[in-house]
Amino acid sequence: MGQLAAVVLAAGVSSRMGKFKPMLFVDGKTMAQRVTGSMLEAGADPVVVVTGYQGERLERHLQQPGVVFIRNECYCETQMLDSILLGISALPSDVQRLLICPADIPLVKAETIRLLLEASGDFVRPCCNGKPGHPVLLSARLFPLLKQYHGGNGLRGAAASLGIIPTDVETADEGAVLDGDTRDEYVKLLKYRRRDTGNPQPLQLDFQVRLQAETSFWGPECAQFLELIQMTGSIQNACQCMHMPYSRGWSTINEAERQLGYRLLNRNAGGTGGGGSELTREGAAFLKAYQRMYQEICAQSQRIFSRCFPGVQAAEVEQKSGDFE
Repeated sequence: MGQLAAVVLAAGVSSRMGKFKPMLFVDGKTMAQRVTGSMLEAGADPVVVVTGYQGERLERHLQQPGVVFIRNECYCETQMLDSILLGISALPSDVQRLLICPADIPLVKAETIRLLLEASGDFVRPCCNGKPGHPVLLSARLFPLLKQYHGGNGLRGAAASLGIIPTDVETADEGAVLDGDTRDEYVKLLKYRRRDTGNPQPLQLDFQVRLQAETSFWGPECAQFLELIQMTGSIQNACQCMHMPYSRGWSTINEAERQLGYRLLNRNAGGTGGGGSELTREGAAFLKAYQRMYQEICAQSQRIFSRCFPGVQAAEVEQKSGDFE
C-alpha cells in the first residue's frame, strides 16, 4: 500500500436530496462510483468508503480491488468529522497524505487532484472563484490533532481551532465546488456536466409511489422516517437525522394514523429512563408491506422501461423505502 490514501464520505441519510445521493447517476455512473474511481485513478491506496445508511447496498455496489469499507453505525447522531476520523482509523500506518471527498461531489477533474498533490501544506484544498471545494488533502501529521478536537463546524472548525491555515489551490474547475446535496443542486450539477461535455445525460426512470386513503398521505419520505424511528427508538432522533422539524414529524405520523385507523407508534413518556417511540405490531407490518410493494414496483418499472426504451442503459432504480421522491 502506498503513502497516499483516500476517504470517501457516504454515511448520511440524504434527507435534503430526497433520494440516496451516492446512487444517483451522472453520465451513466453513480456519484459514488465517480468519486471512488477518481480517488483510485489519483493513486490512492486504499480508498476507504465510510458507509452508514443503506451501507450494505452501497458496499456491494462499490466492491472492487483497492476499496475498503468501514461502517458508521451511529450515522444519525454523528457529524461528517466523525466519519472522517472513522475513515482515518481504517488507514494503514504508512499513509502520509489523505484525500477526503464526500460521495456527492462527482465531477472533480483529474487535473485538479493533480494540482492538490503537487502543492505543499498540511491542509490543501481547491478553490474556484473564491469558493473552497473538494477533495481536500491532509498530511498524516494532522491525524492525531483531529482526534483530539471536540468542537463544532467539522473539519473547517478543527483546522481553525488548531491554527492550521489551509493552502488554497486556485482552479477553474467548477466540479470541485458542485455537489448534489439537494434536488436543485443535483439538477445544476447535471446541467454543468452537459455544458462541460456537450453531451446530454442518459435517460433515467423517475416516478413516485404514494398511498392514499382520503388523501395522498404516505410516500417514501414517510417510510424512511418510520424506518429511522424504528432504528433510533425516537421521533426526535429520526427528525434530526432527516433535518425535519419535530412538529412536522409528529404531524406526519398523526395524519397517517388518522387515515389508517390504527396506531403506527407506541409513545413512551420521558422521565428518569428517558422517553422514546417504537413501532406497534401494526406499524411494523405496514412499513414492511410498503417496502415490499415499493421494491416490486421498482423492479417491474425497470423491466417496462427497458422494454419501451431498448438500447438505453437505464440507471439503477432505487429499491429502498428511504429513496423518496
